[in-house]
Parts: sequence; structure tokens; C-alpha cells
Amino acid sequence: MRRWAATHREELAARGRRHSLKKKYQITVEQYETMLQQQGGVCAICSAAPGKRRLHVDHDHATRKIRGLLCLRCNVTVGVVEKRAELLQLAAAYVARHK
Repeated sequence: MRRWAATHREELAARGRRHSLKKKYQITVEQYETMLQQQGGVCAICSAAPGKRRLHVDHDHATRKIRGLLCLRCNVTVGVVEKRAELLQLAAAYVARHK
């Protein structure tokens, strides 16, 4: 099995990706790729192109509705401030005060 897995890494990765997208977000790889194309191939917030890693599927945790595809930094930021959007304004004011 290990020998087979070593020679079929790409196939195993593709299977895992298909399974993960379907299980977590109820979307197909094709739907993900369509979303990515609609966003111009970049993060929906900062317009960063994906590097070695794909963009993350951003979704509302309460409704499970998909909002878009985000880079890791933007995805983490949205996750932190999702329930308290005013934190973004407070953080911006903080940074401005300490320039």
C-alpha cells in the first residue's frame, strides 16, 4: 500500500481535496474553481494571489453560506472579527495612533 501511495500522491491528494470540499462546504472542486475564476484567481479581500496553498473557503459559521475564497491572513482576520466587526475600526484607529 505504501508503495502504491508513493506513486499515486497526486491522485490521493485530489481525492482528499474532493472529499474535504464536499464534507465541509457541500461544494465540488469544479464549483471551487468557478468561484476562484469569478474572483479573478485572487483573495476576495486583499487580492493576493494564492501561493503554495490554495485559497480558503470563507463561510458564515451560523448559516454555513459560502462568502468567497480568502488567503490565510484574511481568513484568520475575518474569523477573529466575525462576531465583532467594530474590532476592525478599533484596530485601524490603534494603528493610526501609533504611526
